[in-house]
Amino acid sequence: MAAKKKSKKAPKKTQPARKRGPVVAPESDAARIIAAIKKIPRGKVCTYGNVADVAGLPRRARLVGTVLRQTPASRGLPWFRVINASGRISFPQGSDAYARQRKHLENEGIDFVGGRVDLDRYGWPPRAKMLDELLWGPA
Repeated sequence: MAAKKKSKKAPKKTQPARKRGPVVAPESDAARIIAAIKKIPRGKVCTYGNVADVAGLPRRARLVGTVLRQTPASRGLPWFRVINASGRISFPQGSDAYARQRKHLENEGIDFVGGRVDLDRYGWPPRAKMLDELLWGPA
């Protein structure tokens, strides 16, 4: 019987890790997101995903967070009206940013129950309107 030869596999080539620069939203996308955030009425909240949808950028919730981080506070943007999909503030509980956002929302009459905002009550746009807009486009 012939002995089996062990095949020598070539070692896997690894590519050097790519250095990622800061994520920067395209100007037009950022402008659309900022315009959507400015539409959120007083006393209402909007999720990151819904802001992206209103801006015409579905499935770009993370981009909304990036734009909010990069937008200077001097723009007067109601950033505090944007919360996550579970109805919670995204900042770590106990942080200064969390306390500041919660205070802004409570000053606008938004109630928290167990650290959450009732999206059916305070969410914008109303879910029925959101579905219509997704199906048929903006009014």
